[in-house]
Amino acid sequence: MSMSNHESSVYISLSGNQVLSALCRTCDGRWTIDLNTCLANVDGRFEWGGHRFSHTAKHVTLKDNRTLSAYLKRKNGSWSEKPEEVDLIEHITNKNGALRNCQHVREQQQDQDLSVAPSFLEKLNAVSEVLRNQQIAAKNSGFELDFISTLNSCLMLQELEVAFLRLRKLVGVISGEFDQDGEEDADADADAGMRKRADAEAAVRPMIKAFEKVRGKGDKSLAAVSRICGVTTEYETTNLPILRNDVESLRAEIDAKAKGAQVSVETMQEAVTTCAAELASTQEALNNVKSIKYKTNSVETLIKHAGWILLPIGLGMTLPLTATPLAEKIAATEQKLHDLTARHTSKQQELDTLKLTESTSALALRACKDLASQFTTLETNVVRLKTKAELAREGITTTLATAEILESLSREIEDKASMLEYKVCKKDYAAHVVRVLDEGLAGFAVVGDVNELLEQLLAGDDARGSVKELNAEIEAVKRKLEVVA
Repeated sequence: MSMSNHESSVYISLSGNQVLSALCRTCDGRWTIDLNTCLANVDGRFEWGGHRFSHTAKHVTLKDNRTLSAYLKRKNGSWSEKPEEVDLIEHITNKNGALRNCQHVREQQQDQDLSVAPSFLEKLNAVSEVLRNQQIAAKNSGFELDFISTLNSCLMLQELEVAFLRLRKLVGVISGEFDQDGEEDADADADAGMRKRADAEAAVRPMIKAFEKVRGKGDKSLAAVSRICGVTTEYETTNLPILRNDVESLRAEIDAKAKGAQVSVETMQEAVTTCAAELASTQEALNNVKSIKYKTNSVETLIKHAGWILLPIGLGMTLPLTATPLAEKIAATEQKLHDLTARHTSKQQELDTLKLTESTSALALRACKDLASQFTTLETNVVRLKTKAELAREGITTTLATAEILESLSREIEDKASMLEYKVCKKDYAAHVVRVLDEGLAGFAVVGDVNELLEQLLAGDDARGSVKELNAEIEAVKRKLEVVA
């Protein structure tokens, strides 16, 4: 499809993963083309001239109104690592408004008529079908957003539950006594410190993996949601105005046809009435002529039998010697009557056809009102979908940011896992635990008793009071916990 032909297709959509639909400004020919009849999957690559590509494809989408994108299955059963793409404009042409495979078009005779102009009812059905497909697509995207958002929330809570259990274990490690009075048992102190460090590392590493998992899956979810955001934005700014114009133009066209049909019906009704009056008048004239001929024949017969040649002058009348002029007049009148009857029949048929067109146009106008209602609903759904997508993207972005911070804090705890340096590390560990709880407080409040964990952390303080130095930070988290709860 050349760019000019592409631009003449005012809207293109993909339904059923393989059926390409378009509304063309010229409004001639077929409205759809089944890509399964001209596109194949050959070992994970698109190839034109084949068929049934969709049987081994998934996540089939249409990008920028011109590029078909899909993951394709290879012969060995694996799937392509990234979506394969094919430019439809290079292979699909708009021939007088008909979607055609370029290769098929080249095989046709240039002067062959490839399409039949659809009626306004076919156009109405085509626009209605596009609206219906887009309503379904909007609903499906809404379901996808709900699924992604729910999955993201569930994953975050699931991994926060893992992290909370590990934090509880870590608090237990911190609550232990690591320092010894004197140096008489330095070896035992070193061994105990190593064991505590190992316990701390064992508690922290699953937390790091948990947040890595959230970030990894969150990135994929964010990409999916961002794609939907992009599609809805493009649809709102480009496709909706085009569809609005299509609906309004179609309604104006049908309204004009309805008014034209009404005028034609009135004009034809007058013509039929006039023809009927002329027909009745001619029939009456024919009857009169036939009556005169009958009387003439009767008088001539009477004279013949009486042996009269002429009637007495006293009768005050004369008779024609022949009935030939009357016969000719009757024949001419009968022919005129025959022509008028055929003309009346023809006009009556035209009137019936026009009345049917008028009735069809009236039905189409009512359908246009429904079409306008469908468009308004679609417009509302697109705006709602865009808002939902933006909220989902914001939520996933927040989740990713939180997971990244929590992962960073967990790695800092891992880096400071040397419990042998008790004077520094015990406070540092406690501070990191408080910060982790603070950053993920909304989620931790759902999966565990944060207040109890904080109390346990304070209860594990020693004579040095190093953990109690964090009392202000801990109290701040408790106040935030009251708000969250």
